[in-house]
Amino acid sequence: MNQFVYTRTEGEKKFKDSFNINKVIRSMEIEDGKRIVVLDDFHERVEQVPDINPKTNKVMGVRRERTTFQSEIYLDVEDAKKFSEICEIK
Repeated sequence: MNQFVYTRTEGEKKFKDSFNINKVIRSMEIEDGKRIVVLDDFHERVEQVPDINPKTNKVMGVRRERTTFQSEIYLDVEDAKKFSEICEIK
């Protein structure tokens, strides 16, 4: 498996996550040497959202709404360097 392991930080906690390098569409360097990795994993999520009457601005109930998402993974500086070294064609 072509899994790239990286560190994801949420508040004070750190987690080890991974993604398949073969699913990478592109990556972009952002501020301070960090990098965004965009994956080819389009997927839908169905959520319940309030159904609001535009005239009265009151909630009439809920409705199901479908939204298409694509994963964007944010790499810190250390992981961004490691990712670039692994993926760079020499």
